Amino acid sequence: MSKKIVILFDLLEAPPPDQNYRDYEKDSVWDNEVSVKRALQRLGHEVVLIGVFNDITRLITELNEIKPDLIFNMVESFNNNRNLEPQVVGVFELLGIPFTGTRSLGLGICKDKALSKKILSHHRIRIPRWVVSHRSRPLRKIHDIKFPAFVKASHTEGSEGISKESFVESESDAIARAAFLHEKYESNVIIEEFIEGRELYMSVLGDKRLQCFPMREIVFQNFPEDEPKFATYKSKWDEKYRKKWGIRNEFARNLEKDVIKRAENMCKKAFAVLHLHAYARFDLRLNEQGELYMLEANPNPSITDYDDFAASGRKADIEYDELIAKLIDLAY
Repeated sequence: MSKKIVILFDLLEAPPPDQNYRDYEKDSVWDNEVSVKRALQRLGHEVVLIGVFNDITRLITELNEIKPDLIFNMVESFNNNRNLEPQVVGVFELLGIPFTGTRSLGLGICKDKALSKKILSHHRIRIPRWVVSHRSRPLRKIHDIKFPAFVKASHTEGSEGISKESFVESESDAIARAAFLHEKYESNVIIEEFIEGRELYMSVLGDKRLQCFPMREIVFQNFPEDEPKFATYKSKWDEKYRKKWGIRNEFARNLEKDVIKRAENMCKKAFAVLHLHAYARFDLRLNEQGELYMLEANPNPSITDYDDFAASGRKADIEYDELIAKLIDLAY
């Protein structure tokens, strides 16, 4: 049945008065929203685009006037602050409008990497050993973890702030990197043991009954053998850098059936304890001993028709439009 669906997304500035985004859609930065819009139209739905910047009153007014059957939620920030994403979703919940993706509770948990790690650890999901350097009380000494280590801000996403300098081999380098991230991102910092091995991504779809898609992997074809390999901001988003170093995302090869099964069980359990809903992607590391470690959970990952989630869905015989239709069904 045809529905009136609002695609809601965040903007870096106030939206145009008429909410006309034709010029925006020509930019590849908008591929995610455009992919979803076209799929919804092919499915026969009426689509309305709404951008939000920093005016929640205007958003509520527009939603009350449009009276959508559903919100396809693509919001990642409010007023350029990613930490406010769960609060925007809380507005949908208060208004009683069905929406796609994870609810405010799960988003809030995953926004705080330290909190999500505590929950995963409590439920005996293997993660790297870690400590927190609080912005208000930066660490001067690091205990309980071994080096080399990996340093990242606690409240950033999309590998923001992750570079070659995130890999540190000494306590002094870790403290210096943490100080840099404290200053740049005004955030607490996670310092965790670096897990040498393969970086895998598992996409999960569903609610109470979960489906795990075939795993993807980031490979570094032209990297020197002795250089640590992990996903930096540039290795994810800079196409020239990816081409230069032979970095690509592909389906993981030569995985033992036991490894796949353990990864599926790990991700399904994490999906539940982190209060995720509808769809998520999990970042994993697999070491030479066959041990799996969960690095992060990513609720509401990018679903551009060429991204990892959609590619994994197609490998599981779910074409893109069907995937979008399933996300709509899971909103209710």
